[in-house]
Order: sequence, then C-alpha cells, then structure tokens
Amino acid sequence: MPGDSILSLRGSLRSGISSSPSLWDEWLGRKVTWRLQRRILPHLRWNQEIWGETIRQYLTHPVHWLDAGCGRRLLGKDLEPLENELVSLAQIVVGVDLDFAHLRKHVNISRRVCASLDSLPFSDASFELITCNMVVEHLPAPFTTFQEMSRVLAPGGTLMVHTPNSRNYLVFTNILAKKLLPRSMVLKLVPDRAPDDIYPTYYRANNARVLRDLGESVNVRPESVRFLTHPRPYTRFFAPAAFFELLLMRATMTRPLGRFGATIVMVFRKQPTESPRIASAA
Repeated sequence: MPGDSILSLRGSLRSGISSSPSLWDEWLGRKVTWRLQRRILPHLRWNQEIWGETIRQYLTHPVHWLDAGCGRRLLGKDLEPLENELVSLAQIVVGVDLDFAHLRKHVNISRRVCASLDSLPFSDASFELITCNMVVEHLPAPFTTFQEMSRVLAPGGTLMVHTPNSRNYLVFTNILAKKLLPRSMVLKLVPDRAPDDIYPTYYRANNARVLRDLGESVNVRPESVRFLTHPRPYTRFFAPAAFFELLLMRATMTRPLGRFGATIVMVFRKQPTESPRIASAA
C-alpha cells in the first residue's frame, strides 16, 4: 500500500536521525575521545578526588575544621564515600557560605553558617584546619578574606586552598572570554554546570606567586604547592581536537610545564605569634 510505504519511509528517516548522534560518538565524538584518553592518560584522576585525599592527610587526629565557601558539598558528585569519611575523621566540621539556598542543601556538613568570608562570625583561633575549595577565584578582595581566615585559624593550624590556575590554557581562555563576550554566551561555554551554580569570577589570586605572597602577608606561610590536571578534555565532543588537547594535558603533568596545570592546591601553615621578650634586669 502507498500509505504503508510512506509510513515506512518516515520510520527510516526517524531512525536515521536518532542514530546519527550515536554514529558521531562512535567515530568522531565522546566515545572516541574516551578511548584516546585511556591510551594517552590512562592514570588521569579527577582533581576533586585528589583534593579530598590531600585533606585526609591533615585529618590524622580530630580537629576543628572550617570549610570556607562550602556551597552544597565538600567535593563533587560521586565522591560521597570520601566526603563522608573526611567528615567522620574531624572532631567538628563547620561550613560557611553566603549562598543560603546552597548552604541549606549541603549533603555532608550538619553545622552550617550563612555569612560572608570577609567577616567570619567566629572567635580568633577557633579552627585547626580551614579548607577553601574552588572559592578564591570568586573573591573580589582576597586579602580581606585571607586575613579573616588567618584570624580564625589557630597558631600552627593548616589552611588549604584549591583553585583554578590562571596560567592554564583553559582558565586563561575563560578569563579572556569574560572580557570579550556577553555573560549569556560565556555561560553556554561552561559544560555540565547549572546557571545557578555559576558565580562571578575575578581571578585576583589565581597563580602560585600571588597566593604565596597573599599567605605570607597574613602570617600563613606556604608549606607545599601542587598543580593538578583537569579530568577530561574540554573538546571531548570532537575527537580530533581532543587528541591534541590530551597531548597538551599530558605535557602539563611533566615537571617543566607543571606550573601550567588546571588547578592549584596550596597548603599554608599558620605561624605562631612570637611572645614579647622580657628585658633582663641589669
């Protein structure tokens, strides 16, 4: 029947259209990129997981821990077991954030305070550990925030910062795009992020030198620095471009080019306040 032929033709067209994304993934898209990544960077790990494991090294004994700019979770999706382990190792964990909507939905921390990082509602030397995960890039006045974190950090305590590295090609491109493109277009370029989870960025303390200087200016001395690579290529939707990006990512994991990694993990130690010297009697 002619009608049956038309229906059959429509079905074939629909089938071809629906299968085209799969064909793209198989030959030029994400599936090919994933196979390339397993060959070029077989041991690549998510920087959020590495960040969590770094925090664990400083939880060998119960501490009072402040997660500054805590958002809605400690690490990232699918890392719940590690997040829960970290919380269980601390004596007390407090999360502080100015975004109440995210704060009230936090999945790991029960003690939460809605406050600005520039005016923390805690007494001096209240915490032995302060962490700051993907927050520094959003600070319009990083010196003020670091000064406050130093104030509430106990002498000998640890401040840990994880933030994008402005010397990395992706971060630099993002900074450039913010200056040249309207915000609506920039938001479309950010993959896998909801619009309400994207905050204004300033990048005023986003390279190792500036972070070191900032820490020393508020009496927290840099103890270690590590550069991490992002977990997958930005161009993963187009395998030929992703191939070259994977090679670039691999290069940033070598010693000469390590400082161009995607994110920085810097650990600071609060210096004890020197006691005033008492003059000896003549």
